[in-house]
Amino acid sequence: MPHHNHIPHKHHRKPEAWEAYLCLGLVGFLIFLSTFLGAPIQFGIILATAAAALMSMRLGFTWQELEAAICERIGRLSSTMLIMWMIGFLLGAMLYSGLLPMLVYYGFQIISPHRLYLSAFFACMLMSTMTGSSWSSAGTAGVACMALAHGHGADLAIMAGAVVAGSVFGDKISPMSETTNLAPACVGTDLWSHIRSQLWTTLPAVALAAGLFALLGADLRTGGGVLPQTAVTIMEQLDALFRWDLILLLPVVVLLAMALLKKPVVPTMLVCGILCIILGRVVQGFDLSIGFTAAITGFTASAITPGGMILDAKVAYILNRGGMTGMVSVILICFCGFSMTTILTHAGFLEKAIEPLVRNLNTRWKTMLTAELATLLVLSIGGISYVSSVFVGEAWKKPFLKNGMGKPCLSRTLEDVGTCCSSIIPWCSSAVFFATTLDVPVWGPGGFAPYTVLPFVCPVVAFLLAVLGVGVSKLSPAGQAEALRELEEEENEAFSC
Repeated sequence: MPHHNHIPHKHHRKPEAWEAYLCLGLVGFLIFLSTFLGAPIQFGIILATAAAALMSMRLGFTWQELEAAICERIGRLSSTMLIMWMIGFLLGAMLYSGLLPMLVYYGFQIISPHRLYLSAFFACMLMSTMTGSSWSSAGTAGVACMALAHGHGADLAIMAGAVVAGSVFGDKISPMSETTNLAPACVGTDLWSHIRSQLWTTLPAVALAAGLFALLGADLRTGGGVLPQTAVTIMEQLDALFRWDLILLLPVVVLLAMALLKKPVVPTMLVCGILCIILGRVVQGFDLSIGFTAAITGFTASAITPGGMILDAKVAYILNRGGMTGMVSVILICFCGFSMTTILTHAGFLEKAIEPLVRNLNTRWKTMLTAELATLLVLSIGGISYVSSVFVGEAWKKPFLKNGMGKPCLSRTLEDVGTCCSSIIPWCSSAVFFATTLDVPVWGPGGFAPYTVLPFVCPVVAFLLAVLGVGVSKLSPAGQAEALRELEEEENEAFSC
């Protein structure tokens, strides 16, 4: 094995405090400015990454060194990216099989006008959990629920709050959701540990939300119990396009069984996706080539629409999605975000900037509170939860470990604040989407934000759990020491000579 000790190493100095604050301020400013100017979030992160790289070169780093660090860090993200590709694969296959259309069809039937808000909440929970998308849930079941509210003279703000709360639930907890996969990847834990950890904060929030919507709807007087024309049209067209059969639920059963048995996520999704394609051919009688295309580039409703049938826009919105290529935007955010935080961490900017704060994080409650506030701040700047997950997930890893709180607790916190609060910060992309789609403002008179429950309850429950030391994925002294040793070795590697 050849030795390279004779090759001189470039000296790397650690940043001064003013350099760290300048770098982080510049990063935040560039992301905020580009978003304000209407650029995609990826563009802002790329600019921020370039700025961080230039600042790192002041400290003696070369681009080749930074590039190697980025490649090494992104290599760790590869398993999460595989999962995201497979989410698109499975979603396209589920649409081809008729499974998701069947859930939409029967989901409308469980929306009881006599329990309007509560039914809407549960229907959107079901839809978002199956699709892993709060936007899909709000854009389909949510729109129908708003039509029901209009038809029955219900409070639109409460109904929109129920829709958003149910939609955020699935985005937060579903293994099909990008945020549910990204958060554990940012802190180095696995998907199922992350989901189990989330139950500690999410289930109390769901129980409170269900109680609230049941109470608010107790005195609601609706007439007739008839579905609005929007929902009727969607149901009629789905019924004309697909056949309904209980065997279509088989992939869901397999998915749940494999999850309970803690089988690997990627093979599980692949098996379920192939099973969906087989069911689409056997049950629906669709051409196999449509199924193959749906899994890779997304399902297209026009491929199965009979001649002469005019597809309703809402039906097209439900069906035209999925496919592996549909995940490109999210994966690009992961690449850009991890490149940025790798440079900030590798060059020591992040550690230096939070050094005064971390020095005082000697209790669980301080660590939890500051992580929640930091996530909220970065979310407010970036306008999307992916950025806060990548940034805070890196910066608060060591404080959580030092206070005996495991990685699943930190990944949960990223979603308790990031995923949930993105629905109520008016300039965040999720809040804008909900307000536009449901035609209800976020805040102010008639705003839906006060009724969304999860953004308010989840962070509070997480804080209380930290105070009590319950549900925080406690580490044994040996496990804590080992995790900290590995993390410190990784941080010091950049400055070795």
